[in-house]
Amino acid sequence: MGADGTSVAHQVRWAIGYRLSAIGYGMPDSPIFARCDELVIWVLRATVRYPRHFRAALGRFTQEAALLLQRELVAAARRRDKRQALQAADEALSELRLLLRQGQALDLLTVGQYAHVVRLTDEVGRLLGGWRKSQARAASGGTASDE
Repeated sequence: MGADGTSVAHQVRWAIGYRLSAIGYGMPDSPIFARCDELVIWVLRATVRYPRHFRAALGRFTQEAALLLQRELVAAARRRDKRQALQAADEALSELRLLLRQGQALDLLTVGQYAHVVRLTDEVGRLLGGWRKSQARAASGGTASDE
């Protein structure tokens, strides 16, 4: 059970429903959405396997950071001025990386699992950084696309 009384299974079902609703609303066919989706699913599946005494806190916070990252990316895709949402997504990605590193330090993730999730977060980070740079160029009058 989470602190708000919801089960982890309920949170996972909500996340999957959120993911499907985001896809249904015509999210751009950008690699960042596909990679973030892969990352969120991986995090949800990995954290529900944490031991009970870690699942309630570290597992839940890790799930929330991954879902926040995804929500901020969806918000950025929908806004005219994307910079604030992209900054928030970058902060959520940093938090997610920290929580995953703590999970690995506590032996909740194997070395192989951690290596895999690091590759996923690095790829999302590179795509996010490129999107942020294109928005910065567009804001300064350079040529960049809106997405």
